[in-house]
Amino acid sequence: MNLRLLTPDDRALARALWQICFDDPPAFVDWFFAHRFRPEWSVGAFDGDTLVTAIHGLPMKLSLQQGSVLALMTSGVGTLPRERGKGHMFRAMGFLQECARERGIRALFNHPQRPGAYAHLGFRPSTFSKYWAGEGTFFAGEIAPFSEEAAFSVYQRAASRYAGFVLRDREAFRLKMSDYGSDGAKGFLLMEAGEAVGYCVYFEKEDVYAEEVLSLTAYGPVLGELSRRAKGRKVAAKLPPDAEAAGEIRVQNVMLADEDIRRALEEGDKPRFCVDEY
Repeated sequence: MNLRLLTPDDRALARALWQICFDDPPAFVDWFFAHRFRPEWSVGAFDGDTLVTAIHGLPMKLSLQQGSVLALMTSGVGTLPRERGKGHMFRAMGFLQECARERGIRALFNHPQRPGAYAHLGFRPSTFSKYWAGEGTFFAGEIAPFSEEAAFSVYQRAASRYAGFVLRDREAFRLKMSDYGSDGAKGFLLMEAGEAVGYCVYFEKEDVYAEEVLSLTAYGPVLGELSRRAKGRKVAAKLPPDAEAAGEIRVQNVMLADEDIRRALEEGDKPRFCVDEY
């Protein structure tokens, strides 16, 4: 088995493996390989010309209790079904960690699809989210149509409240919103005195689910508006762990990092929360 960083020529192989391993809609896969495929930060395990295992990496700046750190977000962590259980992923993650360390990055983070998925690789919980499932009765607030510029302003101001938060610039935020848009997302703003103080990005399918919700004041008006738009359907949202709403707090992201980075993330009063890692 040959371990190496991917190259632009590996795009088709990496895409094919992703489609075998994950049940993502074609629009998202198209978006990912058009905008997020960074072969120089990604690793593959090859058996001859066959890509057996892949881990996709993307450098991102994360907030700490004080200051920030450059970390490598990993995604698309997949292995061909017939090759699972043979240690390919363990070796590939170790290889990627060493490559990142040589380039000055001493922290890798990931959003596991199932609890404990990367514990055997040394990943430990780093950020948490509260999952709200429609509980409560909420007062109305001033709601306005979604504006990417206004939402980015809320995002920037909310970032200082949390540790483990992805610190996006304007272009990175635009790209994230285009990711949501590729899958048919909708959104709205929460306003106070003519200024945006919150936003919600949600999906309407059989049920209504809000993937990204931030507020600088209260979450009740946002959840009330989301419930109103659900029109009797099931409604749910992913919220910061300190949001004043009923819900179950779960691990959102996990991290493999040097101990000094973990201490800088964990030892302080800021809640650990990441809106979304992609």
